[in-house]
Amino acid sequence: MIVRPFIFDIKRTLTSKSVLIIIGSILLISLAIIPLALPRIASVPSSDIPSILYYYDAGGFHFLVFTNDIYGNPVSKSGIELNLFSASNNFNHTVQVSTNSSGIGVSTISAPAIYQPENYDLTIETFPSFPSLEGGSTIRVPISSLPSGTVQSIPGGEFRTVTDRYNASRRNLQVIYSGPYGAPPTDYSIYYKPITPPSVIKGSYNESELTFFQNLTSIRSVYELPFADGLNRGTQVIFSIFKNGNATAFETSELSVEEFRPQLLVQSATSVGSSFFAGILGFLVPLVAIIGSYSSYGKDRITGVLESILARPITRRGLAISRFVSTLLAICIPTIASAIIVDLILNSVTGSLLSNDYLLAIMSGLVVEISAFVGLVFLLSHLLRSTGSLLGVSIGLFIVLDFFWNLIIFLAGTLFGGTQGSALYLQATIISYYANPAQFLNLVNSYVFQNANGLPIQTSNYGLTLSGLVFDGVAWAVVPFLAFLTLAVKRD
Repeated sequence: MIVRPFIFDIKRTLTSKSVLIIIGSILLISLAIIPLALPRIASVPSSDIPSILYYYDAGGFHFLVFTNDIYGNPVSKSGIELNLFSASNNFNHTVQVSTNSSGIGVSTISAPAIYQPENYDLTIETFPSFPSLEGGSTIRVPISSLPSGTVQSIPGGEFRTVTDRYNASRRNLQVIYSGPYGAPPTDYSIYYKPITPPSVIKGSYNESELTFFQNLTSIRSVYELPFADGLNRGTQVIFSIFKNGNATAFETSELSVEEFRPQLLVQSATSVGSSFFAGILGFLVPLVAIIGSYSSYGKDRITGVLESILARPITRRGLAISRFVSTLLAICIPTIASAIIVDLILNSVTGSLLSNDYLLAIMSGLVVEISAFVGLVFLLSHLLRSTGSLLGVSIGLFIVLDFFWNLIIFLAGTLFGGTQGSALYLQATIISYYANPAQFLNLVNSYVFQNANGLPIQTSNYGLTLSGLVFDGVAWAVVPFLAFLTLAVKRD
């Protein structure tokens, strides 16, 4: 007769709305691994140095400065300083250029014409938009005043790659070019030619050797490169700008396919999984256990709902055990399922599963955390007299053990003369984790990978052994439950 009410109470707890919501939430948490596991882009194009066009006329050097972010969007109010220098002419002049809302800045430096190439040096220095920010770059390039009115570009300025705004794994081509005296290039076109090794790149190409790509319509344009998808890595692409009707290229640049299709870095399942379990799942599971325990037992215990259940043929011990077991199952089963889902997602994205030993260790660690927090909340429900205080103390416990624990370790380590990264600090960290069920997964990770705070160590030298880990896990899983059960049976 006693077995039936026991089973009924477990079924009632597992099918309650609050528990079902908790189960669904835990399963959804596992999907957070997807963005963490996806391949990462190896690099992004840099926009530290602006694109600069310049030409010379009787008034001196005219500079057209173009700034943009990594997606090719104009950047306004950029701080740029241009210094024009010539030792032979005893000439040194500096101007500041600020770009407008279109990301364009214009400036002129009056200077005598010397019809010998590379007779001037131009130093370009960039500053962050806000003086309080760090950053900026400086480069020095030679420039020429020949021929008058012909627009030239700072090396590498006319053809650059920018990140596609819809797909971070793709790069687009940004072209900045103008006609004579800075006029829009309405009579110019872009041609291209892929060169795959062992073919040799020539010094110059005429229009008939290349393939037409785009007509230029404005000084700054961004183009997608659909033809690059079919090119092998290692291929170089020649881009040239021709004036219509003129077979000689005005500008030519060489870019590799890798610049348009950067290498994706596939992360290992173990590195992603260990970060997810200790950083996300291990962090949220104690909170879920607190809420689940409060909903299934703590609230009913303090408000007196459990007394009506005791009118049935079930003992205090039986009711306490049934609620504890049902709460534990309601949280542990979806949590273990979540770990399995994470492993399957990692296999789908990275091509490898977590090792069985590590997955089993993680599952065991999660069960320890859940058991400890369920036991603690059940225990607190017999020590506190209001639902508000129970919930407040439980959440406060979670905040201290999860949010502020590393701060506590830091303060304690500093008090005893240790600094972050020191042996004393690492040992204090590991020992403190023994006293904190919310950090048990960190203990598991440290033991499995022989690593603490990102530093490779032999954990046994710092007090972390397999026997110590097992003893700590069993203690946290059992002691709070036994303390709760004692009060549940012997105390009103």
